[in-house]
Formats: sequence, C-alpha cells, structure tokens
Amino acid sequence: MDRLGGESVDLFYEYARDKVRLDFAALTDHDFQLSDEDWKLVRKKAWEWYSPGRFVTFSAYEWTSYAYGHRNVYFLGDEAPIFRCVDYGDSPYRERGWSPRELWEALRKAGVRAITVPHHPSLAQFPVDWSFYDPGFDRLVEVASIWGVFEYYGNPYACPNSDNLPRYFVADALARGYRLGLVGGGDTHDCMPGGAFRSVIVKNFGGGWVNPLSGGHVNYFVYNALGGGLAGVYARELTREAVFEALYRRRVYAVVGTRLRLEFSVDGLLMGEEGVVEEGHQPVVRVSVEGEDLIDRVEVIRDGRVVYRRFGSGRSVSFRWVDEDLPLSRLHYYYIRVVQRNGARAWSSPVWLQCNVRERFVVASKAGVVRVRSLTDGLTAMKFKESPLRLMRRPKELEKAEVGSFFWLEGGDGWDLVFKARFKSVSRSAEFRGSVRLFGFADYDVRPVGFAFKKYGGDLFSDTYDGRVEWFITVGAKLTPLDESPVKGLDVPLQLSPLQKAWLEVEVYRDGAFRGAETFLGSVNVRENPFRLFVYSPSRAYESLRPRVGEMVEVKRGFLLVFPGKVDERGVGALILEA
Repeated sequence: MDRLGGESVDLFYEYARDKVRLDFAALTDHDFQLSDEDWKLVRKKAWEWYSPGRFVTFSAYEWTSYAYGHRNVYFLGDEAPIFRCVDYGDSPYRERGWSPRELWEALRKAGVRAITVPHHPSLAQFPVDWSFYDPGFDRLVEVASIWGVFEYYGNPYACPNSDNLPRYFVADALARGYRLGLVGGGDTHDCMPGGAFRSVIVKNFGGGWVNPLSGGHVNYFVYNALGGGLAGVYARELTREAVFEALYRRRVYAVVGTRLRLEFSVDGLLMGEEGVVEEGHQPVVRVSVEGEDLIDRVEVIRDGRVVYRRFGSGRSVSFRWVDEDLPLSRLHYYYIRVVQRNGARAWSSPVWLQCNVRERFVVASKAGVVRVRSLTDGLTAMKFKESPLRLMRRPKELEKAEVGSFFWLEGGDGWDLVFKARFKSVSRSAEFRGSVRLFGFADYDVRPVGFAFKKYGGDLFSDTYDGRVEWFITVGAKLTPLDESPVKGLDVPLQLSPLQKAWLEVEVYRDGAFRGAETFLGSVNVRENPFRLFVYSPSRAYESLRPRVGEMVEVKRGFLLVFPGKVDERGVGALILEA
C-alpha cells in the first residue's frame, strides 16, 4: 500500500528488539522521500512496536537538507507533523529549501516535544551549518555512525566516503559554547540497526575532479570499521517518557564497536548537566568504565584538550581526579573519551561549569571621558592615541570588479576583529587558491562563505588549528545546482593576545598565477605575494599602567585597552574602550 513498506519497518524493529536486543530504536527515513502516507505508516508502526518496560520506539525522520546539513528529528508522541526540508517530490540537492530555524518554528507552532540531532556534521557532502543552533531542540549531536567518527578534525576512524571539513566537527560545535550531548547513530539503511552489516558494495565516486585539498577518496562506500554507533541513556524506566527525558537532559553517552558501561560526573553533576562554581574552584571528576574488551585508556577532555588520562590493564577502570589548574574563563566543559584495545570507543556527554569570575574593573563613561577603576591586583591598562586595531572598510572594488581577490579587517561580533577574504568571478569560471598564516593571536575560527559543498570536488579549506588556513575555491563553475553565488570566501574571526604583536601573512592565486592588479587589501592594490598585514602592536601604546586596587585610569581622547594579568580565554580577556 505504501512506498516505504510496512514489512520493512517490521523487520527493522524486530531486528532491533529480538536480534541485537536494543532497548530503544527509531526509524529515520529521508523526509523528502516520505509521502504523507509513508509518514502515517512510520508513526503507526512506532506505536505498534512500543512496549513499555520491554522496548521503546519513537516516531522520527531525517531532515535531509543539502544546504544546511542533516538533522534527525525525534518525537515524544506519535501525533507528530512532518516538516520537510523541501516539498515532497522536490530534491534538496537542487533546492535550498527551508532553514533549520524554520524547522524549529514549525515544531514550536505544532506544540510537540521533539529533539533535533545534527547528523554526520563534518561531511563535505552535506555539512551541518553551525550558524544555526537552537538549545530548545538541538540537545544532542552525533559523534559516530556508519559513516565514521566526527569528534574532532583528524581523529581516527574519520569518514573516508566524503571530504571532511575542519571547524565542522563535534569539538568545534562545543567550542562555540553549544550545549550538546553526544550520541551514536546507525544510518545503515539495511533494516539491521545496531548489528552486523551485509556484504554490499555501493558505488561511492564515479571518478572526475577532486579538490587538491581533499584528504583522499574511495570509489566504493567503506563502512566505519567499528560499525554503527549506539547511544546509552540513564533513564529511570524503559518508557518513552523516561527515555525521551534522558535524551533531552543529555544523560546519554555514545559508543561505537562496543556496548560498555560508562559513569561520569563532575562535582556530583551527571553527564549532560550544568553547574555554577566560583573562581578558583577545583572540580572533582569521577569516572567508572566497564568494557567488553581490554581498556587502553580513559581520557578527560576539558575545553577540547586532554587534561588527564588513565591507562587500563583490564576491562574496567575507575578513578577520581581533581582539576587543580582550571583556567580563568567563564565557561568550561568536560567529557570522557574511552578507547579499548580493539579500537572501540565511547564518549560521555559533557558536563558544563559556569564560572563566576571576579570582576577586575569598573568602567564609567561620560561626556567623552572613560574612567576605569581597578578592583584587583594584576590589572593592566594601555593608553593609545589611536585605535590599536588596524581596521579597514569593505573594498568598494568588490561590487564593481568582474573578477578579483579582496581582503579586509572588520570589528568582530564577540571577537576582537574578523579577517575577511572574498573571491569574485562574474562571467567565467575561476579557481582561487591561497592561504593565510596567523601570528600572535590567542584564538581564531574559520567560517566559509558561499561554498559549494560536494562529496569530492567541491570548495574546500584546510586548517591546522594552530594558525595556518588554506583554501581552494572555484567561482562561476556551478559545481552543484545550489552553487549560484559569484562571490565566495572565508571569514576568520580573531582574538588578540594583548601583549603580543599580531599580523597575518597572505598568499593568493587566481588560475595558478598571482594577479596584483585584481587583488585588493582594503581599496589598495597588493603588489607582493605573499603579503603581510600587521593588525596590532602593543608597542604603539604611549602609556602602560598597572593600577593598584582602587586606582583610576582615565582617557579623554583615544583608546584604552584593559585586561587582567592572565589573559588566555575569551570572555575574560581585553576590553577596548573608545573615548
């Protein structure tokens, strides 16, 4: 009666419950391929197979946008609407369709309880657009599936079936401050969730052009060697309400290649929870792991870095660790990574600690005069006659020129400034390649603008995460049906380190050659390749002060840069004031 087929749905749930003994499962077919009748069938079968205390099911589908990435949508109840990324019968490969924000608006309007889970987020074929985030629905993120592992750029078992984009991984979303629990997913498309895979060979790449920055390609789909991912939840009972609440509260961990047991807390807060601590607090981390194989190591990750690890010699590891070196910052997150000797992995959801950092100074501004009163020792104030940042306007040539490369610096929203790179070609196809090296900055990010994403052969950039970004971008070639913009580029938000000189070194080529006449820094032609752009120098300060507690620093004309003695994280760093 239907395109999906009731028998195949029954096989899916029967395999999940009886063959591999999963406690809960959900079928997530592509939304644009589900007719209204198909969606009725999905919900009907989820209701039929739900057995409280034995087996939990959820009505769900995969929101399959090529423009914004894929999100799996899970509902608490079965009376749930389907809001497709494009209209039924259309192709998301050919139409931009609706945005995640419109998906969330539709869910709110329907008044249903739902969770949207970003799915294989770093794949260049359909990467998740992390500029969209709604903490009311994006409660979880997929860290592993049949495609591979998406924890961080360059991690073991990364996906070989598509190029992978830096700054799109789970670690990058957490670095943005997003509160996301970690889950594993299947995406096997074989009615065998959580189980072994059929011996099938699927064509993955038909040959053709590959971007020079590609990390390699495979002609046939290669499964994740560890299999598909799974999620373990801490629920009070095996019911829809309890499991959904555990997922929503992020009391969940991800596994791939194993079904180990993982317990993790920070200061008594369970995985997925948030707490508030005072500056100087030393968090207590507790971990207990029971594996199915020998455990190689258990690692504590704080703010994206391994800060402690315990090696294993058996199938269980338990320890208590005190973080005695918590950096001065307002927000921290911790999670656990477990690695077995057979390669299998597990990840806890994070615990977030909001740190109440003591105020270092009080600012008062009136009639063009800025006054800063020190509240603590170790404060530094630097007076500048003119802005210490070298900002420049968007080049007017960007609108007028037919082809060219354009660079400039703007003030940043939450960052000190943003390096902008744009490449334009109106009437013909052009290939732009180059790189930017960053010197003296405390932190940075990279955000592509107008890229055409493909499995292989689309626009790409690489990032070492320590100051070197490279790009290879094709403009005007219509790499995909969604590739329509004559202007593409990169935004690189930058954070200064106040006591260090900061500059950028940029090289750029169009169709294999440097073309100075069509390369602009601001509205000035670039004469050299590579060229340097000096951004900030503390030596330009005409007065540097270290006020005592209660002392006032005043500036009537010019700029005042104020920062604590220890500056290494966003949120507690420098504040630039203009009088």
